[in-house]
Amino acid sequence: MIRLALSLSFFPLLASAQTDDSHFLQSCASMLAANRAAPTQFFFSTKREQNRLDTATATGPNYRLRALNYVWLRHYEQAAQWFEKAAEHFPKEHGAAGEFYFTFLRDTDRALRHLNAFDALTVNFDDHINHNPVSYLRGLVYRDRGNHPKAIEQFCIAIDSLEKKHGAEWVNYRHYVSRAVSYLATQQPGKALLDLDKAAHNYPKSPLVQYQRGVALRQLGRTAEARTALQDASFFYKQNRAQRGSYPQEDDNNPLFEPDIDAAIDALPATNRN
Repeated sequence: MIRLALSLSFFPLLASAQTDDSHFLQSCASMLAANRAAPTQFFFSTKREQNRLDTATATGPNYRLRALNYVWLRHYEQAAQWFEKAAEHFPKEHGAAGEFYFTFLRDTDRALRHLNAFDALTVNFDDHINHNPVSYLRGLVYRDRGNHPKAIEQFCIAIDSLEKKHGAEWVNYRHYVSRAVSYLATQQPGKALLDLDKAAHNYPKSPLVQYQRGVALRQLGRTAEARTALQDASFFYKQNRAQRGSYPQEDDNNPLFEPDIDAAIDALPATNRN
């Protein structure tokens, strides 16, 4: 989150449509723990923001900086006001506003309105917000709404042209995971596995990728391979946690918890059958 804030853009998304009730409670617990901590200062200090930005030149980046300062302090209502002001006066800021509404408020209506307005600025080009094409963010919004066919359509726009032009290794492996999740939700495990194999090639030691591969292989009835993938997911998860002391979410759009992996392994038939 700090890395994206320092680029004056945005923060990672915090949850996903595939999060069930137990995951939601765990996410809330983490959020409450963070909210009990004293808020850190955005860049230099709050005083700097109050003194400098009140008299700063009216530009999109300056308005966005003020909005991000409020996000940093978790004052989301004030942040929304400044994102709206930025988008009203500087249309390119629609992108940041759309991502904010989805990330922090889960307001899919306003998120889509701003993302569509941002994309409309260049009709024949899939603009980027941060490191993500706007079509990918729209896909996440539709997936959050439970509209997986529409999500897949948007994910394909984000992925296919880049893959065709530069190759699969240029595609963010998390994008493949997100599309695979929607493929799995629409009972298309074969397509999901193709995406997850590409994701695994780009990041072989990803617990998230191996976990989703296990899910896809299980749907395909390839139980022995599913078990291997899930065991790999468990191993990489533990390895990453041991190396870092803790293991933050690999992808906030596709949250994975260690009990998920254990439960998936336990749910496999005792006798492996291909």
